Amino acid sequence: MMADTLTSVRLAGSAHTRRHWVQVALSYIPLIVVSLLILVPLIWMVSTSFKGRQEFYSATASLIPLHPTLINYRYVLTQLGYLPIYLRNSFIVTVSTVVLVSLLSALAGYAFARLRFRGRDLIFLAMVLSIFIPNVGGLMSLYELMSFLGLRNSLIGLILYFSSALPVPIFIMRQGFLSVPRELEESALVDGAGWLRVFWSVALPIAFNALVLVMILTFVGVWGDFLVTFILVDQDLNMTISVGAQKVLVMPYATTITPGFAGLFTTEAANAAVLLLASAPVVLVYLVLQRWFMRGLTEGALKF
Repeated sequence: MMADTLTSVRLAGSAHTRRHWVQVALSYIPLIVVSLLILVPLIWMVSTSFKGRQEFYSATASLIPLHPTLINYRYVLTQLGYLPIYLRNSFIVTVSTVVLVSLLSALAGYAFARLRFRGRDLIFLAMVLSIFIPNVGGLMSLYELMSFLGLRNSLIGLILYFSSALPVPIFIMRQGFLSVPRELEESALVDGAGWLRVFWSVALPIAFNALVLVMILTFVGVWGDFLVTFILVDQDLNMTISVGAQKVLVMPYATTITPGFAGLFTTEAANAAVLLLASAPVVLVYLVLQRWFMRGLTEGALKF
């Protein structure tokens, strides 16, 4: 009797386990389909950028290049003279903006979360409401203001403009600092630390995940911005990769080609190389900081 009972329990447990794994497998099918729809074009672009002219025009197309080559990257980096300048400008503008936004949003977010001053809640509410105002409505006034200040066609002008986009970063940092236990800050104050020391040594390390979230969002937004940069910059020496890549893709390539490249590359594969160079930094930043990014999303950084 006892053996029959144990057998029934095992059968019921195994059936439950099988149902569980079937449900898990079925739940993953839509995710796999969506992932393939997103990744296949990206994989095809990467594959194309490593194909030479002969393989690109072969009768049978292959997803994986049979004879990978760097000829397309060598061409776009050496023959398209402004492309390295576009990449350099993007790194200067993006990294500078990330540093400024991270510093300013952390200080302001801590003030809104911990310090008490007159009009604090009203100022914060006005700042949150400003998030819903579309930026495109002020492009004409922005153009006139930057021209008046002499900041058009200037990397400094782009850095200052992008660094002014603080409402969302401040909101994220405030929510991150609200999750810091007050007891830790009070202990540091009792030990003689000032507010700045408490902010730097106690609160900021605990809210580091929210700071990483701000850094990633700022990096992606600034690196990929097209509209504002297109409006404010029209000189090749000051263009970023988001605008410069589009210019390279729509304009004919150099008519004079170095003999070492003749017959070895194709315009389409070179375009794929340009697009990959333009998007690679964003992907790398996310991959490196993914762990902290997900923690910032799940540990209260975006909770009201």
